Amino acid sequence: MTAHTKTATAGDDAATEALRPDCTHWIGAERRHCREADGVRQYLPGPRCPAHTPAALQGKAEPPTGPGWPSLKETQ
Repeated sequence: MTAHTKTATAGDDAATEALRPDCTHWIGAERRHCREADGVRQYLPGPRCPAHTPAALQGKAEPPTGPGWPSLKETQ
């Protein structure tokens, strides 16, 4: 996996910035990786920006965020 890092210089906030993943989606027409760093989240195929999430590539809306797997209490 690739990640961007910034070199810390005097008076720069980069020293506090951790490794930031970038989008690894391959753009075939341009023969390059996306490399967007804003809004990147981890998915099964790798880190993706909002434009290249699995749902976005299928032309679907992103699933709503929720509490996750339902508890047994809710299903009874």
